[in-house]
Amino acid sequence: MSMHYTTEQKVEQGKNKLFVAIDVGKLDIHVKYMDYTRTVYNKKTYRFSNSIKGFEELLDCTKTMRESIGYDEALFGMEPTGHYWMNLAIKLESMGFNVVMVNQNHTKNIEEVVDGSQRKDDDKDPEGIGILMALGDWTPYYRPEGVYGEIRKAYRLLERCTEDTTRYTNELHGYLDKHLPGYESCFGKDKGITSALSLAVLKKAALPEDILDLGVKGILGIWKENGLRGTESRAEKIIHAVLDSKGYAILDGAETARYELSCIIMKLELAIMMEDGAEEQVRKTVVLIPGAQHLLGIKGISYRTVAGFFAIVGDLKKRFSNAKQLIKLAGLNIIIRSSGKHKGEPHISKRGCPELRTALYRVLTALLENTPAFKPLKDHFMKRTDNPLKPIRANIAMCNKLLRIFYAMVTHDEDFDEKKMLGDIRRMDNTKVSSAVTEAEKLTNQLDLVLYGMKGEEITGEGIEMIRKICRAMKGLVASAERGSVKETVPDAAGS
Repeated sequence: MSMHYTTEQKVEQGKNKLFVAIDVGKLDIHVKYMDYTRTVYNKKTYRFSNSIKGFEELLDCTKTMRESIGYDEALFGMEPTGHYWMNLAIKLESMGFNVVMVNQNHTKNIEEVVDGSQRKDDDKDPEGIGILMALGDWTPYYRPEGVYGEIRKAYRLLERCTEDTTRYTNELHGYLDKHLPGYESCFGKDKGITSALSLAVLKKAALPEDILDLGVKGILGIWKENGLRGTESRAEKIIHAVLDSKGYAILDGAETARYELSCIIMKLELAIMMEDGAEEQVRKTVVLIPGAQHLLGIKGISYRTVAGFFAIVGDLKKRFSNAKQLIKLAGLNIIIRSSGKHKGEPHISKRGCPELRTALYRVLTALLENTPAFKPLKDHFMKRTDNPLKPIRANIAMCNKLLRIFYAMVTHDEDFDEKKMLGDIRRMDNTKVSSAVTEAEKLTNQLDLVLYGMKGEEITGEGIEMIRKICRAMKGLVASAERGSVKETVPDAAGS
């Protein structure tokens, strides 16, 4: 199935299929059989084990139910929560069955529609999933294959390894704050205390007295022994920093503190090694993806950013028919909550993939620093006369623009073109000028009406004032068009 289907098309597809609504758990799966009219064929929820035996029982039960009711096909629906659903979905998809996913937020919101109560349990959830399937509120199950499956696996592994590295780095910061205050100031901000120079010293000296016993020559000897290039000035800096803050260090439990530090360093070094290996795997894989080289050609975009993008969206050409679908996947589509006289503020839906939004925001920061062409575009969003945006909202607009650029580059197999991107600003301004021309034509017609009504008569003061008002409005339109903004300035001359 493709993501190109509209809601009406999804509803139409479900009319000739038996709905198998499944609530998946770690040990069991709960099933309701329904159809597009929301008719439930098993009042009591069926339960199968989440195993190969339970899967076979599910298929047998589905076949019996389908034949007894008279449907030729079955449509399996479930929530993509956790990882318990994956084995079931992959097995069904590999056997040729149609599998769809429903949004877990929608399932939660529709629970009262099922029986009018706020009760939520495993027996009730499958019916809510079935109702969403009948409404066409589902997306086809997508399983990335080939290089797309590899990049998704590699990127997620890299993210987990990075989280481990960050966790153990924070543990090391905590240890040093307590037992070696002042030590961190001796190293730079890049890798800092996780650098080879720092860890080599900490392996031999866990407390102030240990470092002072080593002295400058001892520290230089450690670095030389490990093949590191450490300067005498840095060694002296470490000695002075530890000596100055020795009275503020916690010295209780010295032996346990030394063992604690050795454990932290071992975990940290292992995490760094695994992160480096995962990053190498990502680098090898991402260059094999069609269209990835075009994105990597943009200054400021790293391998990790491109890998994260394709790990989330998968095969762009196969899954999406336009960039709006991509924006909705990221949860960056604009929504407004209004009721009666109340008109809410526009904001992004956030009903999408948070990892994609995070990746876009990170890369936007790098692009604004490294690619000069993106600065005028952000300035345009912030300084335009018509609906200027504040910095955060301008960044969101820039993220939407990035997704459109990525989609066009991959689907059209093109490199990044700064002139073409900046040309969009002129195109938007030209649209405003076209609006100004339209409004000016309205004013001209109204002026003709005023003059025609006064034909053969003496122009009164009221008529002169109306003509002046129309002329001022036309001058305002010209000025607005020059600024790139057109506002409603047309007086109702005909009504006057």
